[in-house]
Amino acid sequence: MGWAELARQNFFVHEEGCTYSDHLVRTLRTVPGPPPRLTRFGSIEAARSCVAAGLGLTLLPRATVVRQLAEGALAEVHGPEISPVPVQLTRARRRWISPAAQAVATELAGLIPEGG
Repeated sequence: MGWAELARQNFFVHEEGCTYSDHLVRTLRTVPGPPPRLTRFGSIEAARSCVAAGLGLTLLPRATVVRQLAEGALAEVHGPEISPVPVQLTRARRRWISPAAQAVATELAGLIPEGG
């Protein structure tokens, strides 16, 4: 599916300020023709749910859709190449880190490819 066809679809994207969603929106808006239909959400779950209901498309990190892809609730749409987005996990330098927060950070770090 090319950009012209994608720009005619309904898109459910993450809130403004999200690097990958903002990049997608900027790209879709450069396609000639009517502006794309975009709905922004403050949660990945909201966008993922709309897509699972068959209401349109979204662009999400693979780690957030692995289960839904495996279960067949979502399907991957192959389209134009999108440049990788750097991912960073940050915390306040001088703050105490709870064991639960450390466990989450360790798990997330395992999902992010080296240099990603």
